[in-house]
Amino acid sequence: MIPTGATFGPAAFMAAWAGGLALTLPLAVRWRVAKRGYQMLGAGTAALLMIYPALRSWWAAAGLALVLIGIWRSDRPGYSSLIVPGAILGLVYAGLSSGWAATLAAAAALGGITSTMLLGHWFLVDPTLPRWAVRRLDLLAGAGLVLSLVAGWLNDAAPYQGGTLAWTLAGLAVISAALVAGAWFALGETGYSGVMAATGLSYLGVVTVAGVVFLNHLMV
Repeated sequence: MIPTGATFGPAAFMAAWAGGLALTLPLAVRWRVAKRGYQMLGAGTAALLMIYPALRSWWAAAGLALVLIGIWRSDRPGYSSLIVPGAILGLVYAGLSSGWAATLAAAAALGGITSTMLLGHWFLVDPTLPRWAVRRLDLLAGAGLVLSLVAGWLNDAAPYQGGTLAWTLAGLAVISAALVAGAWFALGETGYSGVMAATGLSYLGVVTVAGVVFLNHLMV
């Protein structure tokens, strides 16, 4: 049986993903481990994710406009700060469509794991950067994964009644948890190979965490 409850359609799902990613970008800048280049990479990725939601909602369209202005004028002081309110507008659309608990949990999980992958890739360019920032984002992804599963259960949206969907969700959740944990421990290894391994694991984690979030809040 396909459950009812707070569900994600494709537009709300992508808006939550884009919003979560964009909201993590200022963290790396605040932690002083990455600057404008990384922020523009992440903002560009978030903007691509927000294109489809922008076609479905004025909230998301306004958010996309702010993100694009922030990217376009990023060389001028103050403009890059528009990325954050743009992300918030995207989350407002997702929250109104799918419920706030589900949206915020999805944003934490998807934003955390995608930022782990992007910042890990940035570390491959400059191996001298500290690793604790990537670990914090990886921890955010793990916490968001747990919260997303809990939100789906509380909203009766997740397929916990059994069957193929339930086993698929369980398998993806276990794999996602293993990938997040693997990235955490890989970052504890000395040498360049530790960051390479964590980045590779987070690439896979982006796919499996997205599967968990989407299945956990099924389209009906």
